Amino acid sequence: MRKILCTIALLSTFSAFAQPAGYYDPAIGLNGQSLRAALSGIIRPHTELSYTPGLWNAYYTTDKKPNGKVWDMYSDRPGGAPAYEYTLGADQCGSVSPSTENNCYNREHTWPQSKFSSEPPMQTDLFIVYPSDYFVNFSRGDKPYGKVGTATQTFTNGGKIGNNVYPGAPSASCYEPIDSFKGDLARTYFYVSTCYRNDSMKFITWEIATLASLKNWSAQMLLEWHHLDPVSKKEIDRNNAVYALQGNRNPFIDRPLYADCIWGTGDCSATSVAGTDEEPEVTIYPNPVSDYLTVTTSDKTEEQIISISDITGRIVYNNSFYKTTNVSTSDFTTGLYLLNIKTVNANYTFKVSITH
Repeated sequence: MRKILCTIALLSTFSAFAQPAGYYDPAIGLNGQSLRAALSGIIRPHTELSYTPGLWNAYYTTDKKPNGKVWDMYSDRPGGAPAYEYTLGADQCGSVSPSTENNCYNREHTWPQSKFSSEPPMQTDLFIVYPSDYFVNFSRGDKPYGKVGTATQTFTNGGKIGNNVYPGAPSASCYEPIDSFKGDLARTYFYVSTCYRNDSMKFITWEIATLASLKNWSAQMLLEWHHLDPVSKKEIDRNNAVYALQGNRNPFIDRPLYADCIWGTGDCSATSVAGTDEEPEVTIYPNPVSDYLTVTTSDKTEEQIISISDITGRIVYNNSFYKTTNVSTSDFTTGLYLLNIKTVNANYTFKVSITH
């Protein structure tokens, strides 16, 4: 298969704690398992928090929505009104075990505790453990993430439980989050598989992974989710807040192409220069593309213009965006296209191969 060859998209930061200069230097020029090993060495070990009150206290900075409420991926509806919201502290779960949604929030191990025997430091790693509605958390249990065929249970924000119909996956019950948070959870799993690569024997083999290594079907599904739902401001802010507490970062939020270079067909061998963290003007990934193309520019304040033309010169897509855009290519005919980006400083043209 053809490989992606482009520069890494270093997403901008929105709060005080950003990645230090040279943070990812040990990973320069690496691909595949060598890249995964280098990243593991960068982000592990890290500061270990306590389960109580460490995680509860951390959520005041890591998972606080702009309106001051808890940011819960199992109940929130980006772009719409959630059925309910929780107040930090006041709505924290105690000894009661609710039987419905909208009672209290607790601590959800997105990679289930049972799959690493509740061992430290995984049990309190903020990149694994998010605040969530108790009832949805309990209902999901230790089910893997997946693509639901027939839903047996649907929650207020659209998340659902049912049989897993993703190609290659076990047909057992799974939990499918809403599209708006699929990328967040994919990048969480990429982090776990990378950070704890050398702690693999603490993990248990299950539907999604062999110890800490993602299985082929789950890696491909998570890559699809990664492309479907690009890094958001929420994730960037959370990455910075966790860094302030744990002293490590999620590389797949900072540099999304790393996921393609480890589990996909990306090529990071010619990306970045040692000692620099300068952001390239324009980056695109993946290329070739089958479903979604992510375009990122270094200018987050000025409007950018994107247009895509087929080989006859006919414009098939035209739009404006700020910083990052995600283009669906599922309706495009297979073939070669020209992608043009007009920034405040210059025009950039890329050849893009669309496959289905």
